Amino acid sequence: MTEWLLHHYAASPYAEKARLMLGHKRLAWGSIEVPMIPPRPFLQQALGGFRRIPVLQQGADFFCDSRLLPDVLDCVQPEPPLLPPHARALSTLIAQWAEPRVFLMMGPVRFESRDDLQGLQRAGIHPGDFLRDRAPFMAPAIDTQRSATVRDSARDHVVSYLAVLQELLGDRPYLCGDQAAAADFSAYHTVWWLRAAPRRDALLAPFGRLAAWADRIAAIGHGESRPRDADDALRAVRAGQDAAAWQPPWPALDDPRLGRRVNVMPDDYGRDPISGVLSAVSDRHVTVTRDAPGLGTLRVHVPKVNYEVVPLDTA
Repeated sequence: MTEWLLHHYAASPYAEKARLMLGHKRLAWGSIEVPMIPPRPFLQQALGGFRRIPVLQQGADFFCDSRLLPDVLDCVQPEPPLLPPHARALSTLIAQWAEPRVFLMMGPVRFESRDDLQGLQRAGIHPGDFLRDRAPFMAPAIDTQRSATVRDSARDHVVSYLAVLQELLGDRPYLCGDQAAAADFSAYHTVWWLRAAPRRDALLAPFGRLAAWADRIAAIGHGESRPRDADDALRAVRAGQDAAAWQPPWPALDDPRLGRRVNVMPDDYGRDPISGVLSAVSDRHVTVTRDAPGLGTLRVHVPKVNYEVVPLDTA
C-alpha cells in the first residue's frame, strides 16, 4: 500500500487531531512539516488556493479537512473503529459544534495579550506577520480586530462547551463509552489547545474529569511516523498516476453538477477554492479531479457538509 503522508505543522490543533487518529489506528505514516504561514509550494501546486491544514495524502489522492478523516481511516483500517454505529451520531454532532464554532471562540480566549504570542516568536514567526496572514484567512467567520470586544462572550461559549463535554463524559473513560471514538478526537483538539502554553488553567480548573479524559487521549500518541518532505510527496503523486483512485465503500449519489468544472470551498473561513471537475458525490464527501501542472492528475476529497460546490460553467 502507498504510504500515508500527513502535511501538517506541530502547533495546529486540527493537525493534532489527525496525528492522534493515526495513532489510534496504529498506522505508519510519513510526516511532512509545512510552515505555519504560507508559502507552502507543494500544497499550493497540488491544491491551488486551498490552505487549510492538515492534508492527508495517499498517492494522487488528497484528503482535506479533518472531519472527513474518520470515515477515510475506517475504510483502510477498520479496527479500532473511529465511527462505530453507536458513536456516529454523537461524533457528527460534536464535530459540527467543535469544528469550527468552538474553535473560532478559542482565538480570543487563547490570545488575550501580546505576551500570549511569544510562542510564535520562539518559532521564528513575527506576531504581526501571523496576524496579517490570519485576518483575511479567518474572514468572514471572525473579525480578528474585534477579539477584545468579543472575548467575554467567547469565554462563556468555551466554558459552556467544556461543561457539556464533562457532562457527556460522566463516569465513562470516553465520550461514547469504553473505547475512544471520533467524538473524542473532535472534542480533544480544542482542549489540547487550551492546555498548551500559555495554559488557561483557571478556565480548565473546574473540569477535573475532563482533564483525566484529556490525559487518556494524549496517551494514545501519534503512532509510527517517519520524516518525509515535499520530494517524497511529489514522488507519491507521480507513482499514483497509474494507481487506482481511492473509492469509498459507501454509495455514490447522482448529482447534476457531476462532470462540470467547479470551485469547492469551505462555507465559513479559509474560503480559498479548490478548482477542478466534480467527479464524485456521496452523502459524506465530494471529490474534485484537477490537473496540476508539473504533478499530473489529482483527486481532492473534502466533506460534503460545510463545503460549497459552485459550478464555473453554465449548465
